[in-house]
Amino acid sequence: MNARQNGRDRRPPGLPPVDADVSAVVVSYRTGPCLEDGLAAVAGQDGLGELIVVDNGNAPEARAFLNRWREADSRFRLVRPGANIGFAAACNLGAAHAGGRFLAFVNPDLILSDGALSAVRAVLVADPKAWLCGGRLLGMDGIEQRGGRRETLTPWRAFAELVRLDRLWPGHAGLRRLHRHEDGAATGVVDVPTVSGAFMMIAKDRYQALGGMDDNMFLHFEDADLCLRIRRAGGRVLYCGHVPVHHHLSTSDVSPVFVERHKTRSTSYYFRKHFSDDYPSWALSATSVMLWARFALLALAALARGGPGRLRPERRQAGPDQQGRREVGRRQ
Repeated sequence: MNARQNGRDRRPPGLPPVDADVSAVVVSYRTGPCLEDGLAAVAGQDGLGELIVVDNGNAPEARAFLNRWREADSRFRLVRPGANIGFAAACNLGAAHAGGRFLAFVNPDLILSDGALSAVRAVLVADPKAWLCGGRLLGMDGIEQRGGRRETLTPWRAFAELVRLDRLWPGHAGLRRLHRHEDGAATGVVDVPTVSGAFMMIAKDRYQALGGMDDNMFLHFEDADLCLRIRRAGGRVLYCGHVPVHHHLSTSDVSPVFVERHKTRSTSYYFRKHFSDDYPSWALSATSVMLWARFALLALAALARGGPGRLRPERRQAGPDQQGRREVGRRQ
């Protein structure tokens, strides 16, 4: 099933009505101990109508914890697709179960500040042209993380970033860095090309009209793809600097090389999807070769450090209600 089909699925019958506007969707894959704190922060938000957790695969103790939460909180929805179907596909699946007017996608290793959902919802309601909002992404040390606000990723910018052309011509407008976290603090609402999929909110009807996330990009850059499609459709992407959220970052128990492989694949796919009309085929092919060469170097370095086990994620036995679908990665 493709992204457009997933994004337009109707809500399954028999689910209770949602009392508030916001449905939070959390995709969890081998998240680890921070899962409990992350879900507690979401559950404590004003205006939360329901909390939908898509369990893409977790350790037995985490699965038991999720089962207990489902029994204790009537707002809690637990969706188990049968295997790790990837971040984008799982977000689409969670959105299909949502009954709220707004969808908030929240990483399981992210701690929302008090009032975060209400504050972002207020921005969307106040501006009809605002389609998607993200928060101020901070590390647990309070320092802004990269990725929370970004320029549009193009093949040229990817090349300039990789070889750091900005060091040769500092301040050149065509060599602006991809990540904008070093531009200075932004504590208000700012138009940006891209926000992070670690925390973002969008009206459900607009998410459905866009076809949801592109589940061909099952790990990384699904947020860049969604933001680019929104802006090409005439919508605004907003960075809400007044809404801090704290991000543990990369807590899933998977090989970093596994992550980089799918990140490289998604990047190459993203360039072909969006820039085939703007760049000659040879340029896109050269960019893809550059990306895969970078991945090969990373994989060789990992192999040298830790042996073949560093090249693949650990595998665990599926639970009794898992059906053995293809294993892909959750957003890191």
